[in-house]
Amino acid sequence: MKAPKKPTGRRALPFYWWRRFKSHKNLPYKTRLTDKIQNGDFDPSPFFEEAKWELHWMKEEQDDFIDNYKGKEPHQDPLYRDIEARARKRYNKLFADGMKDEADRMERLVNNFSKHFKMSKDEIADVMKSFDGTILEMYRSLREKNIYSLNG
Repeated sequence: MKAPKKPTGRRALPFYWWRRFKSHKNLPYKTRLTDKIQNGDFDPSPFFEEAKWELHWMKEEQDDFIDNYKGKEPHQDPLYRDIEARARKRYNKLFADGMKDEADRMERLVNNFSKHFKMSKDEIADVMKSFDGTILEMYRSLREKNIYSLNG
């Protein structure tokens, strides 16, 4: 895993202090479905990757602390444990956000596909479970099926 450089200097938002990166902006409700797909509105949540990076940065910070430690037991120092506590709290918050965000993205994807192709949500969910490809490929596959069912 290649973690990016830890961001600094970003103003902490009082309600989302654990987030270090800007959130993805979804396109407006009435935007075409293909544009939403290409914009990444339904892509996997980035919060899971960011949570992994937090653990990577925690390890870097702990290693730096040990390298600069002047005493005999760096692992027993409260400051060392504080590094892990802060990182774990941020990790847990990001993971929880990722779970909520992922559920929301999947719900919006099913709703959008259901409305666009005039299929039930259960039918879309069944297609999603068995489809092995990208969201855009699934869109094209459903479009072809829809065209054939209208003509046939």
